[in-house]
This record gives sequence, structure tokens and C-alpha cells, in this order.
Amino acid sequence: MRAIRIITIAATVSALLTAVPAVAQTESSAKTGESDSALRAEVEELKKRLQELETLLRAKLGEEAKADEAEEAKTETAAAPAAAAPRAVSPGAPASGTVVVPAETVAVVTDLPAAPTDAEPDEEMPVGVASTGGQALSITGLLDTYYTYNTNNPEDGTNTLYYTNPNSRGFGLNQAKLEIDAHGDGPVGFRSDIWFGSGARLFRDGLEPGPLEDVIYLQQAYGYYQFENGAELDIGLFGTPAGLEVPESHLNWNYTRGILWAWNEPFSHLGAKLSMPLTDTFTGTVMVVNGFDNAFDQNSGKSYGLQGSWAPADRFNTTFTWIHGPENDLTNKGWQRNASWNFYAALHPRFEVMGNFDYISNTDPFKVSQTSWGGGGYARFNATDKFRIAQRFEYLDDLEARATGVEHILKEYTLTFEYAPEPRFITRLEYRRDWSTTPFFSCTGCGPTGITSDQDTITLGFMWVFGPKE
Repeated sequence: MRAIRIITIAATVSALLTAVPAVAQTESSAKTGESDSALRAEVEELKKRLQELETLLRAKLGEEAKADEAEEAKTETAAAPAAAAPRAVSPGAPASGTVVVPAETVAVVTDLPAAPTDAEPDEEMPVGVASTGGQALSITGLLDTYYTYNTNNPEDGTNTLYYTNPNSRGFGLNQAKLEIDAHGDGPVGFRSDIWFGSGARLFRDGLEPGPLEDVIYLQQAYGYYQFENGAELDIGLFGTPAGLEVPESHLNWNYTRGILWAWNEPFSHLGAKLSMPLTDTFTGTVMVVNGFDNAFDQNSGKSYGLQGSWAPADRFNTTFTWIHGPENDLTNKGWQRNASWNFYAALHPRFEVMGNFDYISNTDPFKVSQTSWGGGGYARFNATDKFRIAQRFEYLDDLEARATGVEHILKEYTLTFEYAPEPRFITRLEYRRDWSTTPFFSCTGCGPTGITSDQDTITLGFMWVFGPKE
């Protein structure tokens, strides 16, 4: 609008300046008989009037400029977004899409309404529901339900060894999970994973039943800082970097979790972890934590961890993790050591394999040690984009009763058929057989002890991953 006014006024001045010589020429022609002095006086009078007009026009332009500046200031104030507060991964593939919850809108109060403006609206202006600290949140969720049949018909209704689908009597809710991430353009963010379901109860209270509030499990809650070189510092509660499988069913190849994941690896740590890419293919991680699966440290010592991950190509990667520290109650004497190695290889676009090895040894204050170790092999055939077949075989040597409290060797074989009609809806039909070198599995009608050396289950799992539509 200001530009239009300036162009109009400038055109007027230009026209007047052009008219001066024309007027002077006309006057000179009409009064050829008059004296030169009279003509010069008339021209001088015209020039004087023109100078007065130019002065008035300059003043007018100055007033218009001040008015436009005031109008622009009001427009910027009305469109300014609310000030944003500083903004806040477990192993495995990333979950599907995320929902962006915009930040809280803060109204700007003025004595007078803003003047109309042609300015473009601010695309960054927050709208919608409020969020913690006025910061945008990314929310991804998982709903995981199942039906399991156990041929042993265990009297306590529990599948022995199973952490994520413990109910042997039919339907069960494994996970109703929310993954909340607050991260924007800056380096600061936070992550919180809340897990509700029967699997969560086992993480908190073991195999004992409990009230409804005991089925809520805070899996992760940490803040992070991302550096320009790709490094990330995590502080808080985070999932262990050790092992191959992860807590979320849909991110693994099989529906049930293996015996190594459940019995020979930590689940989480509370402390600090720094991961840094050292080359284009190698990432190093160091961490200092309270210990293994304990928010409150049972002694004054800390556990330390090192990890190296090498991924020379998209079709191959391998990781080695070492964690050690004093983990005995009320004393810093004795060490617990955990070594974990795994690899992934895509041998063909439709055929993939993985391997996993875990070792845990703990020495008590009297220098008596207990060790458990084992390995697992995985294979998956991707028949189509929607149909896959996966197999898993595991071996756990617990002859010193460190993991399960029984001196035995455990083995398991799992065969899983997966059908995913949509990327956000995954179904799995699974057969699993567990067996031991000694009677270990709960069984109804299996003699006076009520236990047997093997267990067979059939499970049908349903998983919904939710977020925004793509």
C-alpha cells in the first residue's frame, strides 16, 4: 500500500515538473509584445510555487512512511508465535509414523485490534492442544494382544519362561504402549515410554499377580542432547544396549521373546550414556549407570559399559557390548560382568539371518561366582511384502543356576508365520517348544510334582502400530 502511494505522488510531481517549461513556453508565445522583465517575473513566480509544492509533497511522504511503519509493527505483534521452551532410541528398527501435537498458543493482548495487513501468515505459529512446556510432542503407540494355548495346561495359568505373553488361559493384553518424544529444531529433547499390560506386570513384580496399578511399567524416561557431529548424550532411564531382541513385539522377527532376552540380559539402566559416530561405519558408546534393572542403587558403586557397532554396508552390521560393575547388595565387593555380541546379515533380498551370544557372570563378596551363557540363531524368509516366515533356536547354559535358579540347560525352537495386510496391522501365528535337561515347566496331570521337562505353546498375536496417516 505504501509503495502505491509513493508511486502516485511521484507521478504527480513528475507531471508538474514537466508542465513548468510548457507553461513558460505558452506564456512566452502569448505575450510576445511584453517586456522581458515581466516574463521573467512570471517564470520566477511559477518556480516559487513549484518549490512550495515539492516541500508539501516531501512532508506528506514522511507522514505516510511513519504511518506504514506503525501499521507493520502492529501486524508483527499480532502474528508473533508464543516463545518456545527447550525441547526434550531402545535397540531395534524405528516404529512407524508419529503424531505431532502442536505447542500451546499464547494470546497477545493489545489495547486496540491490529490493523488489516497484506502480510503472509506466519507458518510457524502454533495452534491446537497444549503440550508440556509449550513444546511440540511426537507420539507413537502400540497395541499388542494375543491368544495362547499351552499343551501343559499349567495349573497357575502361566506360560513358564514367557515375559511378554504370560497368560496360558486364552486372551491377554501384552502391551498398550505410548512412546513420547519431544524434539524440535534444536539439540535438546526427551523420550518417555509407558507400557500398560500383562507383560508390564512381569517386569515390575515377577510372576506374582497383582492389582491393576501394578501393570503399568515405565520402560524409558530420559533427556538427550544431540551434538552437531552426530553424537548423543542420554541421561535418565533407558533400555539396555545389550542383546539383539527388543521389548516391542512388532520390531522382532518372532512374537514371543527368547529365553536369552528374558533371562540372560538386563532390561534397562538408570544413568548416562554417550554414543558417538567415530567413522562412517563405526559407532562407539560409553555409559555410567546404577546397575542392572535398578532405579535405586543397592550400593555406592557404579556399573560401566562400552559398546562398538560396525555397519560396513546396509546388508550387514555387528555389535559388541560389555557392561560390568559391583552389583551385590550393600557392598562394593564382587563384580557382575555382561558380554553380548550379535550380528545381522541379508544374504538375499528375501532371506535374512541374525545371531546372538550372551554371557553373564556374578562374583559375590566371598568370591563365589555364578555364570550363565547362551546363543541364538535366527532366519527369516520374506515371501512377499505382506507374508514372512521366521525361525529361532536358542541355547542357555544355566548349570550354575544364575539365571533361572535351577541347574539345567534350556533350549527353545520357535516357528512364526507373519501376515501384515497393512504396515500398521501385523498378525503372527506362532508355534514354540521349550525343553530342559530337568523337570522345570508347570504341568497339570504330569505326576505328583506338577512339572515336566518340556512345554509347547501355540500363540496368535495381533499388533496395531498407530500414528498419523502417511
